[in-house]
Amino acid sequence: MKRIKKETFLYNVRRKTEWYLFFIFMASNLYSQQITSSIEGTVLTKDSISISYATVVLIKDSITTSHFFRGTITNEKGAFEFNRIERGEYMLRISSIGYSSITKKINISSKNPLDVGTFILQDSTFLINETMVTAERTKGKSENGKNIYFINNKIVEASGNVPDMLRHIPGIQVDLKQNISINGKKDILIFVEGKERNKSYISQLNPAQIDKIEVLATPPSNYEGDVSGIINIILKKDSNIGFGGHFFSEIPTTSAIVYSFPTYNLYYNHKKVNLYTSYNGEINYENIDEATYRQIYNPKLTISSVQHVRQNNKSHKFHYGVDYRATDHNIISFYGFLNPYSSEQNGNVILGTSGDINEHWDKKRKEEDNNINFFNSIYYKHTFNSGSEFSAEYSNIHIYSKNNLTYTNDTDIQTNKECPREEDNHLKIDFVAIANKKMKLSTGINIKIQSMQDKLSEDFHYHQQIYAWYGTATYQTASFNVNCGLRLENAKSKNKGTFSNSDFSILPYAALCYNINSEHTLSVSYRRKISRPSIYELTPYTYTDNPYDIRTGNPLLNSEYQNSISMEYALRFRSNYISSRLFYESRSNVINKLTLLDENSIFRTQECNLGSMYDLGMQILSSLSFGRLTITPSIRMYNHTTWANNYAEQKNIENRKQWIVESNLTSILSFKHDFALSAIFQYTTAKNNIQDNAYCNALYFVSIDKTFKKNIKLGIVTALPLIKTFVYQGADIKAYNFSSHYTGNLKLPTVPLMIRFSYQFNYGINKTVTTHKIEDIKIRPKSGF
Repeated sequence: MKRIKKETFLYNVRRKTEWYLFFIFMASNLYSQQITSSIEGTVLTKDSISISYATVVLIKDSITTSHFFRGTITNEKGAFEFNRIERGEYMLRISSIGYSSITKKINISSKNPLDVGTFILQDSTFLINETMVTAERTKGKSENGKNIYFINNKIVEASGNVPDMLRHIPGIQVDLKQNISINGKKDILIFVEGKERNKSYISQLNPAQIDKIEVLATPPSNYEGDVSGIINIILKKDSNIGFGGHFFSEIPTTSAIVYSFPTYNLYYNHKKVNLYTSYNGEINYENIDEATYRQIYNPKLTISSVQHVRQNNKSHKFHYGVDYRATDHNIISFYGFLNPYSSEQNGNVILGTSGDINEHWDKKRKEEDNNINFFNSIYYKHTFNSGSEFSAEYSNIHIYSKNNLTYTNDTDIQTNKECPREEDNHLKIDFVAIANKKMKLSTGINIKIQSMQDKLSEDFHYHQQIYAWYGTATYQTASFNVNCGLRLENAKSKNKGTFSNSDFSILPYAALCYNINSEHTLSVSYRRKISRPSIYELTPYTYTDNPYDIRTGNPLLNSEYQNSISMEYALRFRSNYISSRLFYESRSNVINKLTLLDENSIFRTQECNLGSMYDLGMQILSSLSFGRLTITPSIRMYNHTTWANNYAEQKNIENRKQWIVESNLTSILSFKHDFALSAIFQYTTAKNNIQDNAYCNALYFVSIDKTFKKNIKLGIVTALPLIKTFVYQGADIKAYNFSSHYTGNLKLPTVPLMIRFSYQFNYGINKTVTTHKIEDIKIRPKSGF
């Protein structure tokens, strides 16, 4: 009996002990699960250059197995972070295309943040048949409302200069004269390292300096409210002392057509001082014909006019600047340029009529155009220990012009003279506050004051003021990025005795980006923008092109507004990139040309607010690699609707719908011994404006380049071979009382060829130059190409 009681007692004790130990184990296990920590680190190259968008994977490591736990990518400074990581042992694996991977074992044992330090990735190379091959960089990535395209050696070898390089970026178009647009829209801004530049500045950059290109098709609130897109060029980060430079030139093989964009840049760095100077030229000579054929129904009259001219465009821009880094937190910089330029058309203008009236008009056109542009700016930036930044910049620009246009024949002389003077002042102040690791706030003001007058006209004295404030908030985690902002702009413009306009604009912006994983991204965005009429559209001056054509400005113009909504899905796999985007855009108070026929059979053309436009469609951007071949196809297809307002309806303009296709295809084929063959094709179907239908021919280029010893490049490029006549712009109008057909034609040799040459040198490594905001001045619209 005692034995049974003893065994029962021992059994109860054992059971209680087991339960006690079980509860201790569960409590400790629960406690251990509640212990979470964070992991942070940095990824650099062997030259201490940050590696952006490297893949960082956290792998749960146990005795029996290992499995994927969480992943992220490095930011632009090469930093990464994991939050809410439970206690335990993990494997941290870091990789990036073109570099060898690194794996490190880590242990989380407390709540304290774990700094795993700096990881140095080495270049990844391998040998095949005695040919050294370096792993190719990923072509692109979507992040935080922008598409990022990485520049690899293939693109550098196939590019003569930076505008030529941009032709290989999806969604960007560059025409024969190196005018740059995004998705067909030319009202864009170009930045270098986040500071505003223009196409002339980037022309003198060496393509080998470019690390990546950021494209924002929906700019946030810190950018000006009247732009449709942003290109931000990021340079490679080098910081050693040195002296060097870069030269580039294009040599025409015929005098019939000349497109030459010579450049040079020189720099010298010593300790805290960086001195630099550069030059870029734009020299274009071409023969163009502008032909207009019009039919008037009552009375019956046919009017034909042709302008045969030799167009001469010349621009020489000399840049200069100095950067002084007073401390690690303070930089002061001065930059300026001197730019003489001209644009002239000389030749013959012929006009003839048939029908109820027979008339012939023939005159010689002679133009003298002289302009000089001075720009200077001073910039200051302070970086706080917390990472917050304050910057301020003031810039001033002066333009002096003199233009004489004369039409002559045996019996008559007609002369138009202009002598305008323009001055612009711009102040920009920005402050970026780092609230915490996830939240960033920014605010700033913009003040632009522009004045213009003509020495030959007492009635022309134009003045414009634009005051802007913006505020943005950005919240970012490993998976989400939320960006919202608001921009307020108050603009006033007036001309002596003719008009006085003002408008106040509220321009909101919002974007959400979700990183599904390191290869898939989904984003949505909304933005409202404004387009203000220019001084040349507002001033009610009259321009007589011939006895039957008169153009005037319109002081009653109102600003145009656009609302855009888009949703984008982007995919990266291996070294390829594909992005698909759905978009809807609406424009109100659309400013378009309106041509009317008066009772004297004279065509009067004026800019007017004619109604609304609506676009609904899809865009696909991609960059694909197939061994030595890289292709970059992009297509934008949408339904385009024009909706006439009451004024346009009174002029018998109807609403219209059509499908529009905008396509772009570039390819690069790399050969042994540093040869690169590239081809570029751009085409857009005809597009309706409110009244007319505008179009142009397809544009294509073919080039081959050879690189010698990494610093000398020689190439041959041809544009539009075999077509002889290129329609650079055309417009058709079908009105109730007349029809009009216009084409601007560029005359070409059978195979136009240009030889291009570049040379770069350096002793030491170039420092990154501080960039400044540059105002792009709207020049007087002129006929021609």
